[in-house]
Order: sequence, then C-alpha cells, then structure tokens
Amino acid sequence: MDLPERKRQILKAIVENYINTAEPVGSKMIAGAFSQPISSATIRNEMSELEEMGFLEKPHVSAGRVPSYAAYRLYVDELMDSYRMAAGEIERLQAEMRSRLRELDSIMINASRIVSHFTDHTSVSIIDRAGGSSVKKVQLVSIDDMTYAVVLVTENNARNKVLRLPAPLSETEAAVLGRAINAALAENRLPAFAAGLRSIAAPGSGALFLADKVVELVREAQSETHASEVYVDGAGRLLSNREYQDPEKARDLLDYLSDLRKVGGLVRCRTPYVVNIRIGPENGEPRLWDASFVFTAYDIDEQTRGIVGVIGPTRMDYSRTIARLSAIARQLSRLASGENAKYKLKEPGDRHE
Repeated sequence: MDLPERKRQILKAIVENYINTAEPVGSKMIAGAFSQPISSATIRNEMSELEEMGFLEKPHVSAGRVPSYAAYRLYVDELMDSYRMAAGEIERLQAEMRSRLRELDSIMINASRIVSHFTDHTSVSIIDRAGGSSVKKVQLVSIDDMTYAVVLVTENNARNKVLRLPAPLSETEAAVLGRAINAALAENRLPAFAAGLRSIAAPGSGALFLADKVVELVREAQSETHASEVYVDGAGRLLSNREYQDPEKARDLLDYLSDLRKVGGLVRCRTPYVVNIRIGPENGEPRLWDASFVFTAYDIDEQTRGIVGVIGPTRMDYSRTIARLSAIARQLSRLASGENAKYKLKEPGDRHE
C-alpha cells in the first residue's frame, strides 16, 4: 500500500500500542512514539484519514481508534519490525525440545504443548502424510441457468457434483466467476475470495452460492488426499485475552477448535519453511473473524510433512510469534530428520503468502 510515510508511522504506532494494551488508541497515547515530534492535532487529522481509508475503526463513542483487518494485513506485510530472539531464549527453547521430543510419535503431541508455552497462544500441530493429488483446477459447466456441474480436476482424476442454484446465473457470469475461482485457488486464497464475495454479492445470489459450494467441495477433496493427525493444545489460553471475555464468543471458538478436522482444514498452504499469516476473515470461518492463524510447515520425509501454528486474537504480537514459531519449526525439522541444521526457514521478508 502506497501510504505517505507519516501515515505509515502513525498506523504502525497505533497497531503496536493496541497489541500491547487492547485499548482504543488516542492521539496523545502515541504522540511520543516518533523520532520527529508530531502534534496531537496533526495525529488526529491523520487518524481521521486513516479511518476513512479503512485502516482504523472507532469502536464506540471513544475518541480512540482500533486497527481494522486491513491495518493488520498492511502491518505484517510492510510495517512490522522483525523480532530477534535472544541467545538465551533460543537455548532454553532448544533444551526443552531436546528433553521432551524423543521420537516421532510423541513429537507432534509435545510440539503442540511447546508451541503453546513459548508463544502464549493456542497451538496447532499436524502430521500431514501425502496420499493423493490436490485440486489443480475448477470447471463450472452450465446445464441451465439454474443448474451447474462443478468439476474438480486433480493430477490423477476429476470429480464432479451437480448443484441447483437458488437464483439464475448466466454462462458469461459463470465464466467470470470460474476465472476468479481458479486464480484464487492457484494463490491458496479460495476461502478468502469467497468471504470477500459475500461482502459484495446479494444474499441468495447464484454466484455466491456457487462460490461457497466450490470452497466446500475443494476442502473436502483436499482433506481426502492428505491423511492428517491434528493436535490442539492450550485452547484455554484464549480466555485470557480481552477479546474472548464474552462467554458466547469464547464458547463458539472453543467449539470450533474441538473439531480437529475443521482445524486441519485451515492449513490450505503446505509450502515448507514459509510462515503463513491468516488474519480474521482470511480464515474463511466466521468464528475466526476476530482471530489470526499463523503457521509454518517443514519436511519430515518424502511423504510426510509437519505443520505447527498458533491461533490467537488479531492483535497478537506477530513479530514475536513468527520468530518463535520459526525457531521451533527449525528445531523440529532437525529432530525429525536426525540431521544438523539441514533446513533453513526463509527470512522474514519472505515469511508469508
């Protein structure tokens, strides 16, 4: 995003202040955060413009603002400073992992506990054993303007399902939708595309119905091609965050995390050694719209991949979480392969999709 430098500095300060305090941020709270003095009046004007641009939200009648999902995305993509783990921090992590992870069967169970302990978030640990081909392309075939066949094409075969739409959809509209779906599929953002479509399409539209069904069918197909073991640890840590003091909201999220198949389905990109960051609606699940999922994958052998990640509030300390998760993944890779430092995670500039 091509924001002027002053707006970038102010937005960065607001995000980091909100991460630390969970309180709406006012101009006076960040006035001292800049190398060159900026008046509170100037900051207020800039904050108003950032709000109009969709980067800030005003929760109540308070003069303070909170970051939007767009602000967090810009922050992790462009504004965030890299967190460097201290030598003692790395040594403690390695010592604990060496003492607790002795064999592959226990690695993933204990990895969940270690990730949760070192990041202070709910952790997800997965062993992913390849067993087939992922979906490479989606074709939408018109039977009539109310009926379409969805064809999922993989490396080895194809499957199809005929769907009756709640509203007509022309072949031209279906062709445009098909191109958008395949572009999103290629970039591993199909659920996020469907979530975005819901914000602009009329409820009950044929395009929206078809997009949601495609996401569901692709997820089912891909879950069948991977035999995964999923472990979740530290779910109760969510309750320590202000965002989940609402019992109903906490109950909904904990209920979601209890379904390990759904949790495993969140991992839509298994590219090894890249840290992926899914913020709020990018997860494609309404119960995760106030949460972020940060994860990375690493190779165990030719047919097996390990995945470790954390789920926490959108205002999590992304920089520290990324650094610790990367260090844990590097150590897991060494323990699983039995070799010294065979793999190296990409640097922070390449850390996410």
